[in-house]
Amino acid sequence: MEPAVLVIIVLIALIVGALALYLGMTIRALLKINQGLGVALVSVGEIASKTAPVNGVLDAINATLLAGRNLLEGLFLQKAGPDAAGLVESAFPGEGARFLARVGRRGEVVHIGETYPRGEAILNSLLGAPPPSAAPPAPVARMSALGTRPWER
Repeated sequence: MEPAVLVIIVLIALIVGALALYLGMTIRALLKINQGLGVALVSVGEIASKTAPVNGVLDAINATLLAGRNLLEGLFLQKAGPDAAGLVESAFPGEGARFLARVGRRGEVVHIGETYPRGEAILNSLLGAPPPSAAPPAPVARMSALGTRPWER
C-alpha cells in the first residue's frame, strides 16, 4: 500500500473517531437532561394539582371585574356623552377606539385636546382635580412682573 493512501485512511479514521466521541458526549448530555426533566416534571405536576382549585376562583374574579368594567363604561358614557372615548384616549393612548368597540359605537375618537401621562390622569381622577385644560389660566402678567416663577423662588 502506498504511503499517501495510508495517510488518507488514518485521517478518515481520526475524523470518524472524533465524530463518534462528539456524538457520544452529546448523547450523554441528552440523557442527563432527560433525567433532570423527569425530576422537574414531577414537581410541575404537583404544582399544577395544587393550583387547580385557583382557576375557578380566578374565572369568577375576572367575570366580576368584567361586569364592573361594563357598568362603569356605561356610566361613563352617560356622564361624559360623546366625549367619553376622547377622555379615555387622553388618559390611555390607543384605548379610545377599543372603548368605542366595546360599547358598540362607531366613529372616530375625538380628542379632548390634552394627553395625560397615565399616572397623572389616574391621580387626578382620584383626587378630583380638573384636567389641565379646565384649570383657570395662570396670572401670566403678575409672574412676568415679578421676574421669576413661584416655584423657582
